[in-house]
Amino acid sequence: MTSPQLEVPCLLSSLPEELIARILEDCVSPPPVLLVRPSWHTLPPFFPCHSLLARPPPPSNTSRTSLSPLLVSRQFLRIGTPLYYQTLHLPTVTHAARVLEVLAAQPLLADAVRCVVLGCISLEGARVLRTCERIEDVDICMDVGTERNSPGNAAGDLDAEALCDALEQMDLKRLTIRKASCAHLTNMRPKYVLERIAKAVPSWPNLEYVHYALKIGSSPATRPLAHALSNAPKLRILKAQIPAVWNDLFLTISRNSTLKHITLYAEAVEGIMHTSLYMMEAKKHARLSELIKVGTSFIRTRAHTTAAVVQSPPPTRPSTPLSASRVKEVAAELMNPWLNYGAPFPVATRS
Repeated sequence: MTSPQLEVPCLLSSLPEELIARILEDCVSPPPVLLVRPSWHTLPPFFPCHSLLARPPPPSNTSRTSLSPLLVSRQFLRIGTPLYYQTLHLPTVTHAARVLEVLAAQPLLADAVRCVVLGCISLEGARVLRTCERIEDVDICMDVGTERNSPGNAAGDLDAEALCDALEQMDLKRLTIRKASCAHLTNMRPKYVLERIAKAVPSWPNLEYVHYALKIGSSPATRPLAHALSNAPKLRILKAQIPAVWNDLFLTISRNSTLKHITLYAEAVEGIMHTSLYMMEAKKHARLSELIKVGTSFIRTRAHTTAAVVQSPPPTRPSTPLSASRVKEVAAELMNPWLNYGAPFPVATRS
């Protein structure tokens, strides 16, 4: 007689590390960056601030939730830490400096970084890009900076120069360009960054995705980048805010034969209307119009129905109640149909 085998409880730590890594990846991954923010929004930076284990100020509830799995055990900390550093959100210079300190103490973490979201342009951010050689995705927020240089010369902007130099040495697959609320494309720093990015695009043979997270028009500062993207050999997806009025910037990019779709969206709305001024002109260009239709969600306008006007009958005078004698007369007329026609009773005659 065999003794019953005791069931050994299956612990999470006993699973293969590959499965634990897949589970922890969903737990420690940071929330997505808010791509669309209304222009009237005045809250401070839109990047979640929880990128560092060398702790910044007290973490938010979201930060505590994403950090909790790393505190379960040493095994979870060893497996989860590289996953946690896959995406670095660096809203300020201070955050970038802290990341550099951590990477200097643990150089192996630099190989885990795949995406960097820069909330400002700084020397420290450029050093992070140089330190992490396996970055594939960069999100850049163009700010005004200190404007130390004169309005007609960008030679003194060391932060922007260092960042653009670092970008040229990378092999990017995804690029997002946005700007701070106080910055304009006519400012010296945004113009310089866009021009340098245009020169760097040919050195990114694997670039697949570009996102203009701002309203952009056709100008001497933006056209070189559009021409560079029109020749990118692997560009598949273009995403951008729909311009208020027509310009030929996206038309130029649509000439890229490898481009599969263009995703346009309105500010704070994931979708556009067929009747917008830009779309009315874009429909005249077959290639551009087809790419937009494939990749864009359109908002259907509600059908305007015209209700038929039903004329009410003319008002009638209120009826007077019948007297008792009149009621009897009406009843007698109804019982005798011949009275209704005003004819006499038929009289039987002999033939």
